[in-house]
Amino acid sequence: MAAVAMILLGPDADGRGGGGRPVGDKPSFTLRSHELFTIGPKGTDTVPDLTPAFGNTGHVAVPHGVVMRVAVTEAAFTSADHSNCYYAKDRRSVFCEFPSTVPVGAGYETAESLPHATGDYSPVMGSYTYSVWPLGDPPAHTEDYKAHYQRGTGSALGLRPVAAGTLKGGGELRFRTAGYVGRADWGIKGVTLRGRIGEYAEVDIPQPTRSSGPGPRRVRVELPEGTTLATPTPSERDGIPSEVDFCRRDEGDGNIYCSHVNWNTLRVRIDRRVEGAEGKLSVPEPPEGDTHPGNNTAPLTLEITGTARAGHAVPPVPADPSVSSASGRDRGTRGVTLAAVASATALALALASLFVIRRRRARRTAPSRRPGDRT
Repeated sequence: MAAVAMILLGPDADGRGGGGRPVGDKPSFTLRSHELFTIGPKGTDTVPDLTPAFGNTGHVAVPHGVVMRVAVTEAAFTSADHSNCYYAKDRRSVFCEFPSTVPVGAGYETAESLPHATGDYSPVMGSYTYSVWPLGDPPAHTEDYKAHYQRGTGSALGLRPVAAGTLKGGGELRFRTAGYVGRADWGIKGVTLRGRIGEYAEVDIPQPTRSSGPGPRRVRVELPEGTTLATPTPSERDGIPSEVDFCRRDEGDGNIYCSHVNWNTLRVRIDRRVEGAEGKLSVPEPPEGDTHPGNNTAPLTLEITGTARAGHAVPPVPADPSVSSASGRDRGTRGVTLAAVASATALALALASLFVIRRRRARRTAPSRRPGDRT
């Protein structure tokens, strides 16, 4: 793996620093180069630990310290251990602040590895990547991690010195399961959801196919229009065998995935009929390329067999744009329908009131009767 020197400069498109310094006087950092890590075939969840390192190879010291950002793919950190670090909700990225001067020529590594990261119990091919910049001078478009990330609760993550000359540049640690190499044919077969409007429908998602070696880790699901993802509640899960898993939405990217290695079930609520509605199942391309990419996607068809009987519709899934496939037009139509029902109800009440008033008036104006009068 080729080593690359990473230089992070502060803003100023004209190439001069805020104080009029030329670019050459701004801090620059060289990061540690990491060898490819191969995960043993029997330890598919054992992602290596990362100990990042950096050196100030510029011409000026960094007086206020540095920020280090670390991201991991195909895995997630298992804990938020350090009080000077801020962890993303999905635990796939972390920002750590080190507010101490970094002299010219100094090199440091973290005093301990970052919190252990783990992948799913399936073959993986992922990586850690990290970068460093002066504290208070972030690159453009850097996330506001203090506002949106969770701060660690343990002791602060420290630094210890290393020889800057040992840092060859890089900032990436790649890892993969043994045998996760070469071109392959990954694929997925289509399925059909069947059910009635107003009820839940379930279908087992098939495991991805592969020509040889480890296959894809998960299947991505795009729901047919007119349906909503409806994962079981904790109380419903109590009666389901533990080896059965349900497809769920990833909080990181918002997509729906089925990632259990044995048995995946997709459960949705059928909200309405949409003619021609069809979803999609898909798997990614193998790392070294797919020999037959045409079978990487397959249809998820919807077959509506009727409408739920009165009183038998399941409770609706909460209306949340991030988890619902209903369009704004349909929500507007439902609003108009509800308004029409309300208007009809008000009219019926008004007519009933008018009838009662007329009867009372008729009674007051009718001639009184004496005892003995015939009726």
